[in-house]
Amino acid sequence: MTELGPRVSAVLRRFARARGEALRGIDAELEPFVQLAEDVLVRGGKRVRPAFCYWGWRGAGGEDCDEIVTAAASLEVLHACALVHDDVMDDSDLRRGRPSAHRRLAGLHAADGRPGDPAAFGRSAAILLGDLFLTWADDLLMASGLAPGALARAWPTYARMRAELVAGQYLDLTGRLLDADGRVAADPARVGRIARYKTAGYTVIRPLQLGALLAGAPPGLLDAYAAFGRPLGEAFQLRDDILGVFGDPAVTGKPAGEDLRDGRPNALLTLALRHADPPAAAALRALVAAPATPAALARARELIVASGALALAEERIAAHTARALAALDDRDLDSPVHDALARLATAATARAL
Repeated sequence: MTELGPRVSAVLRRFARARGEALRGIDAELEPFVQLAEDVLVRGGKRVRPAFCYWGWRGAGGEDCDEIVTAAASLEVLHACALVHDDVMDDSDLRRGRPSAHRRLAGLHAADGRPGDPAAFGRSAAILLGDLFLTWADDLLMASGLAPGALARAWPTYARMRAELVAGQYLDLTGRLLDADGRVAADPARVGRIARYKTAGYTVIRPLQLGALLAGAPPGLLDAYAAFGRPLGEAFQLRDDILGVFGDPAVTGKPAGEDLRDGRPNALLTLALRHADPPAAAALRALVAAPATPAALARARELIVASGALALAEERIAAHTARALAALDDRDLDSPVHDALARLATAATARAL
C-alpha cells in the first residue's frame, strides 16, 4: 500500500480537474474561479480527516482499495468548504501560508477594474466557493465506487456530521469571551461543546465512524471509535487554540491572535482569564477585541504564560491524548490499524508552533 496522503491528493487532482472542466464549459468568465477552486483543493493540507476515515474502514475489516481512498477524500473537500467559510467569518488574511480565498477573489475583482467594493465581492464569491465544495464533497462520496448499500448505510452519519459542523461553527460565531461589562462570559461547558461539534466530531469521530459504516461495522466499534475520538478531538482543538495565539504564521500558515482580536471563547483564553491574578486578568481583558498588533500579541502571550494557562493547556492535551490512546488499547484492533491510529493521535495533538 502506498502512502495515503499522496493517494488522496491524486484523487483530489483528478476530481477537481474533471469538475473544473464542466464549469469552464458554462462560461469563460468562470476560469479564475475554477482555477482557485482547484488550487484550494489540491494545495496543502494534512489530510487528517481522510486518514481517520480510511483507518476507520480498515479497523472494521475493510481491505485497502481505491474506492475507500476516494470516499475518504470527499472529507477533504468538505473541509475545504469549512475553511473557506471560516476565513470569511474570521476575516482572515492567510490560509496555508497564502492569501485566503476571499482575499484572492477580492484581488481578482480589483485587478479587473470592476465596479463595486472588491472586499464585498471577495466575501460573496468565497461563500459561493464554499458552497461549491459542499456539493462537490457529496458528489465525490457518491462517485467513490463503493456499493450503493454501503453508501446508504453511511449516509446518515455523513449528513449528521455536516449538520454538527454547522452547529459548532454557529455556536463559535455567537460565543463571547467577555460580556458587556468585561467579565468572563465563556462557560467552560459551552466552550467544550463548541470544540466537540466544531472539531472533535468532524475531525475524528465522524470520519472514523463513516469509514467503519462503509465497511459494515457493528455498533460496538462505532462506540469504541467515539471513545477514542472524543478526547482526541478535544486535545486537537486545544492544540489549535494554542497555535492560534503562539503559533508562527510561517509554520501554521495562519495569522496569530485572531481569537483574541475577535473575542472568541476558546479554551486557552478562558483558562488564562480565570487563572490570572486580578491585575493580569484586567490587562488581558483590555487586549480582548482589540487590534492584534505585534505588541498586543506579545503582551497577551506573556500574560497567558504567567497565568499558568499555557502549562495547564499542555497538561490537558497530554491527558486527553492519553485517554484516547487508552480507549484505543481497550479495543482489539489489528496491529497496523492500532499503530496507524496511534500515530495519527500523536501527529494531531503535537503540532509544532
